[in-house]
Parts: sequence; structure tokens; C-alpha cells
Amino acid sequence: MKKLLILLTAFSLTASVRAVNADDTAAMCKENGKQVKADYTIKNTQHIDMGGDVHSRVRESTLSLWRMDNKVAHHYPSTQITEVYTLVRNKMIKPVRYFDSHQRAIEYQPGETIRGKKETDFSFRYQLISDTFIDTMTLVSSEGKHCNQKDTYALKTAKGSFSLVWLPQQRLIQRFDIEQGNMHRTWTLTNTDYEADVTNFFAKRVDYQATDYADIGDDHTDPFLTKMVTQGFIEAGASGFYDQNGRALEGEHNH
Repeated sequence: MKKLLILLTAFSLTASVRAVNADDTAAMCKENGKQVKADYTIKNTQHIDMGGDVHSRVRESTLSLWRMDNKVAHHYPSTQITEVYTLVRNKMIKPVRYFDSHQRAIEYQPGETIRGKKETDFSFRYQLISDTFIDTMTLVSSEGKHCNQKDTYALKTAKGSFSLVWLPQQRLIQRFDIEQGNMHRTWTLTNTDYEADVTNFFAKRVDYQATDYADIGDDHTDPFLTKMVTQGFIEAGASGFYDQNGRALEGEHNH
């Protein structure tokens, strides 16, 4: 009887340790997800009917997602544009667009309306997909545990079909497929770096010469601002995904 009690106690302690370790692991995954560099490939395939012959036009681009606590950045290597979104007072979002090759920045005020749109959903920028949109999808399957957990979601609407492989602990998309009419877009996670120097990434852009968005129209002597306005880089979004209603927002720049 004594041996049985000892064995049961030992089993209970082991189970408790495992539960604590599981909680620690989950906490570690979430903590890692707060400071990370995640690289994505975005592939757009458009099927065009040319008088009976269907041709496929494929475009590819890359995006790096950088996170540091309440800041998130979308960096586009092809255009050398970085968009940073900072959550201010846990409800307002302050966007800043950095032109890395010029070391210039355009600052937008928290809550500022740009072409009728206002940043209101931080999860949308933080994860490239809104929590609200994920909530509209159906969970098809879940596999793995802790840091390796992968949830697969699906959704079909009149606008198209969506398939998502989601890493819930890190709050990262692993793969997202969108089919709408003759267009198929795929976002694929190609690399995650939890040791990336995120502090330096954000810090070096603070020294850029910054112009407030509201002041741009007053300065007609700055060649850089004139060029950016002409090319549509000031107001048109350099990044974008799907809002909480599944509407496509602005895509990455193709300039």
C-alpha cells in the first residue's frame, strides 16, 4: 500500500511538473512572438483568358514583419519602404512610413484619417490578419502542441475562398491562401528569427528626417516630397491585407 501511495504521489508530481512546463513553454512562445523578425513571400497568380487561351501572370514580392512590444513594422525590401505602427495608450495607432533609401519619414498622427480610412485594428497590422477576421473562419484542424501548434482555418464567401494556417502561440501566419475570381494570392512564412536585433531595426529609423503628413501640402520646394506625392507613396498604403469584413485593402507597392 505504501509503495502504491509513493507511486501515485510520484505520478501526480510528474504530471504537475509537466503541466507547469507546458504553461512555461506556452508563455515562452508568446514572449518570443513579441520580439521577432518573420519573413514572408507573397505570390500573386492571375489567370487571364486570351481568346480561349488562359495565361497565368505571376508576381512575387517579399515582406519582413518586425515586432518589438507595442511596435510592429512591415519592411518591403524591393521598395525599401518600412511602415511602422505603434499602439499608443492601448487604443490609438500611430503610423510612420520610412523611406529607407532616402532616410526620410512621413509621420501620421494617431487616429488620423487618410483618404477616408483610419487605423483602428492593431491586430491587423501586428499579425497581417485581423483577429476579427479569424473569428469569422471555421477551425478545420489543430495539430502540434505549444510552440509547434498549428491551426488550420477555412472560409468561403461570395467574395472568394480563404485558407489559413495559423501559429496561435506566436500570433503568426504560416500560410494564407486567397482565391477570388481569376486571382490567387498566397502568403508563405519562410523564416522566423527570434534572435534578430529588433531594437536596432527600430532605433536607426528614429534619426531619419521626418515630415508630418499634414504639412506636406505646404512645402512645394522639397523634391523628395514632390516625387513621393507624384508616385502615390504618401497616401496609398504600402502594405495591406484583409480587414475584419474580409475586404481586400491596398496591396504592396509595385513601383
